[in-house]
Amino acid sequence: MTAVGTQAAPTGLLGLGELQLSLPGTRRQWLALVAGLALGGLGAELAWHHPLSGPLALAAWGAMVLLAALFWVKTPLLVLAPLPLLGLAPWSGWLTFEELDLLVTACGCGGYLAYALQLNARDRAPAWRHGLAYSPLVILLILALALSTAWSVRRGFADAGGFGFGWFQGYHEAMNSVRNAKALFLVLALLPLWAAAAAARPRGFSRGLLLGLVLALAGGSAAALWERVAYTGLLDFSTDYRTTALFWEMHVGGATLDGFLVLTLPFALLALLRTRSPWHFAAGMVITLLAAYACLTTFSRGVYLALPLALIPMVLLADAQRRRAAAQGPQSSAIDSTLGAVDPPMPRAAKLGALAMAGAFALAAALVFGGGGYRGLLALFFVMVILLSMPASLWLPPLGQRFTALLMGALLALVLGGASWVLSLAVPKAAYVLNGVALLCCALLRWRDAPGRARPVYVLLVSTCWFWLLATMVIVADYWGGTAGRWTALAAGLALAGVWAAMLLEPRLWPLQGAANAGKAGWRKRALLVAGLLLVMAVVAALGGGAYLRDRVASWKEDGQTRLSHWHEGLRLLHGGRQWLLGKGSGRFVASNFYEGPADAQIGDYRLRNDAASGRYLALTAGQHTQSYGGLFRVSQRIAAPAPGMLSLQLSSRTAADVALLLQVCEKNLIYPDNCSSREVLVKPLRQDGTPAQASTDMGQWQTHELKLGPVPALGGDWWAPRFVTFSVALNTRGARLDIDRIAMQDAQGRQLLRNGDFNREMAHWFFSSDRNHLPWHIKNAALHVLFEQGLVGLALLGSAYLLALVRLSFGRGRDHPLAPAIVAGLIGFGVVGAFDSLLDAPRVGFIFFTLLLLGLGLRALPGEGVARVA
Repeated sequence: MTAVGTQAAPTGLLGLGELQLSLPGTRRQWLALVAGLALGGLGAELAWHHPLSGPLALAAWGAMVLLAALFWVKTPLLVLAPLPLLGLAPWSGWLTFEELDLLVTACGCGGYLAYALQLNARDRAPAWRHGLAYSPLVILLILALALSTAWSVRRGFADAGGFGFGWFQGYHEAMNSVRNAKALFLVLALLPLWAAAAAARPRGFSRGLLLGLVLALAGGSAAALWERVAYTGLLDFSTDYRTTALFWEMHVGGATLDGFLVLTLPFALLALLRTRSPWHFAAGMVITLLAAYACLTTFSRGVYLALPLALIPMVLLADAQRRRAAAQGPQSSAIDSTLGAVDPPMPRAAKLGALAMAGAFALAAALVFGGGGYRGLLALFFVMVILLSMPASLWLPPLGQRFTALLMGALLALVLGGASWVLSLAVPKAAYVLNGVALLCCALLRWRDAPGRARPVYVLLVSTCWFWLLATMVIVADYWGGTAGRWTALAAGLALAGVWAAMLLEPRLWPLQGAANAGKAGWRKRALLVAGLLLVMAVVAALGGGAYLRDRVASWKEDGQTRLSHWHEGLRLLHGGRQWLLGKGSGRFVASNFYEGPADAQIGDYRLRNDAASGRYLALTAGQHTQSYGGLFRVSQRIAAPAPGMLSLQLSSRTAADVALLLQVCEKNLIYPDNCSSREVLVKPLRQDGTPAQASTDMGQWQTHELKLGPVPALGGDWWAPRFVTFSVALNTRGARLDIDRIAMQDAQGRQLLRNGDFNREMAHWFFSSDRNHLPWHIKNAALHVLFEQGLVGLALLGSAYLLALVRLSFGRGRDHPLAPAIVAGLIGFGVVGAFDSLLDAPRVGFIFFTLLLLGLGLRALPGEGVARVA
């Protein structure tokens, strides 16, 4: 009899097992066949209409179908991993539809067909080993939530004046109801497939989910790193620039990146804590540090609040899992026997020592950075790395010998430090060389450790070198920052020296004592502590090196009042008991706020129009709010970097009144322009006889403008950190309207830079943004967003599902699932960030949220599927 949790060795192509095709033999398989064909037809239609290239999109979609068929158990990996990188709206012009839809339909098509036709057949596990199972009550709750969302789409259509299909509709039109609601239905489309995968291979499904979310975090964080390097500089924390990565949904503000990070970061951290592979640990460490940098550069107070509130429960739940597993034995569902015994709890004195060390480092980092800058902070970092790597053999000699070695080492280091200071004054940059020499000496001594042997002289040498390294840190700060750097670094050094002296004399204060901190486990813990040092340094640098974050933290009260007023104004848009009960409809906040809200909510807009005489043209309007450079409504297109020199523009337009037309070419990722070449043109209405007309309600005659823009400098950034180049058009006249029939632009070499300038392909390749005026586009609270769209009924249903998932994964049947702590942390973090922003109006983040929510309602632990095996 096969042991529980074991699997036969895979055979066949790529280890996928026997590849075969068989007709569906059960009702489930026939239903899967129908679902696969339906998703296939829908996905192929979407791919063929992709604005960038229909044939190319269809080919890529087909390749994903094949992958999903071969690896249908791990479709969460195929869907989630590329999610943060596949947002092509700034190039394609699509808003309602996007690459997420192609991913889901491709994975659903391939996965359902593979299941129905028994390609790469997998035995179905017995019911007691289904990794994803829903009770009848939970199924009823999910169906009610889906029905409420579908009803909100119907009400949204009605509020928009009826359904009208369009490939390029904006946020005021009926298709925005589909856009706002589709995330839930995309997850529901894959949920039966995932239930089958979790029944066939629970371990493979969990691994695919974990790896998909970790790789998604890696991709999103790498995009954030590129953006900072390309547009601001890696360590620039002063510029008013909040990272958006490749989340185009933030073109009108919002917290899409914030929600993405708090949903995915817990999975990377959980994998990092549990993996035993050195390579996996190193990769996880890199991803976690990248994600921490991305979190820091969002400058989001919601993210800063959400992370501790989410990660602390995750650590506690993971620890509780391990303890229950240890008590139940190696066959527990929450632990693998290869992990060994659970680490004993840290003694109280060691906890006190850890707090003292952490506090001393945080204080030292703040003091050193304030006077010694980044170089002083880097020197302090190496001081702490050496401290954390202190060998256990230092505590083997008796107390008297340790005290003598400590005292003599301090005196010798004082002599070495004095000589080093004099040398640094005489020789330029000697401070850095001496710091490197001291660090090298410490590393050599650590390498020469003899575990288990009491060597008082070794203790003396280690103490001397470490104190000398501490002294050279003060010298580096003095060399860089002068008198201020000297005294602040000296205070920091004395604090750290006192902590180390106390720990060397009293071993119980050392937090890395015991066998659990020796060998590989000990180095893993030290590596995690080093990562913690880097995070503290990053926070100190952001707070001390940039005024922007300090200003945002200081303005929390004023921003809170603005949020409260905005929420109040948003709820006033609900009229009558029916709208309060069932909502105003999916995707209708922007339009309702425009027509019924205050004047500053009447933002700019665009529409594609057709008439018999003029054909298709773009009607562009400016908002009724006070116009400012950042508050303009811009219609834009990403272009190839133009050759340096003058740009030539041809514009065919008409207007009923004088309007200031702003034309720009900028380096711009999404909402922060840089290196702009601008020209503002006053466009006057033209009468039929060709003379300027007085302002009227009737649009004037079409007129063609030949304009020059520039000269533009070399744009596009460096090859290793490229910048996107964007052309934009905006109206800088309050409440004005301008119709544009055609627009073309050539660079100094005569190259055509704009595509679809005559709008014959509707809004293909055209995009829009509101760089600074964000409140009119969102209600800025996830719960109020659901209330506005689905009413109290929808809010109650989603809130019940949310709370049930948290309780179930924390205390119920799913608490011992290996991924339960991370899912709980992701949902908590999403809730905290969602208290300050809508989040669910961004489909990609909504898709991840509903994935975790619906899986959290059904995942359960199985015997033999331990945390190590899925991490």
